[in-house]
Amino acid sequence: MNPIRRQMIGAAAGAAGLSTLPRAAWAQTTGWPSKPVTLVSPYNPGGTNDVPARLFGDGFEKLLGQRFIIRNQPGAAAIVGSKAVMAAAPDGYTLLSTNIGGMVVQAAAKNPAPYHPLKDFTPIVQFVQGAIFIGVNSELPVRDVGELIALAKKEPGKLTYSSAGSGSFGNLMGEYFKMLTGTDILHVPGKGSASAALEMKAGRINLMFDPIVLPQSTDGRIRVLAVAGRERTSSVPNIPTVREAGGPDMDLQGWFGLFGPAGLPVEVVSKLEQASRTVIADPDIQKKFLALGISPVMLDTAAFRARIDADYKLITEIITKAKLTID
Repeated sequence: MNPIRRQMIGAAAGAAGLSTLPRAAWAQTTGWPSKPVTLVSPYNPGGTNDVPARLFGDGFEKLLGQRFIIRNQPGAAAIVGSKAVMAAAPDGYTLLSTNIGGMVVQAAAKNPAPYHPLKDFTPIVQFVQGAIFIGVNSELPVRDVGELIALAKKEPGKLTYSSAGSGSFGNLMGEYFKMLTGTDILHVPGKGSASAALEMKAGRINLMFDPIVLPQSTDGRIRVLAVAGRERTSSVPNIPTVREAGGPDMDLQGWFGLFGPAGLPVEVVSKLEQASRTVIADPDIQKKFLALGISPVMLDTAAFRARIDADYKLITEIITKAKLTID
């Protein structure tokens, strides 16, 4: 078994055995937090990235006894908000809720890199793991990935896909798909996942590679073709993998995690890790994530660092092989 996957399964099992602690138990530890904490989400409100930020922010408030203020600070595919946290004082009062796109893709793709995920930040925990779904506008005459590939090859350059923005994880997944399938599909950057999905629903965009594809498909205007992983997602077991749906073997998962500036005190990291375990163990929180196709799989600080390192190497390889240029 892949060592990262083994760590993920272990972390999830550990979280499931925890019960919610009374606030008094947390007060016996360090004095942090003694004032409100700002939790930056470097994307527009309403998109996929907002869900973990707000659910965990609410949970942290209840456990730690201080307000966790969600501040949406979008721009440059998450670079603006991420750099704001990078430049903040490492005192635990400015944190970052982001995903693999904003943290790892940007670091691997840009030259010069805006930051390094392990050197310029303190990875705290992976909140959850988000499956990436391939979805198309329901008017597109394809029923599976094999038919999508055939149509794209028949009409090179005609089909379009959108994402949360240039350099986002959805952009990387789209280019990775093109590389594996030998297709020519035009990328049209969106202004966040939510707005990109609306463009696809309206028929102005043909397809997307994004977790938001699943919850946005309920009205029938988006057809979900597959999940981009080697295994089906437990929350929606009826959706096939890309390979099962007639496409290539794709196995690159999305994730959402919590970061602080470099040099965050060990006491703050430990307290947030413990609080995150308690939040993700809540059955109601798990149900909310599963309804979105997001798996409540938490990684502790050590395992999260290992995963970031592995993802950084893989994404760098994809970008190099695909000769991907991200503005």
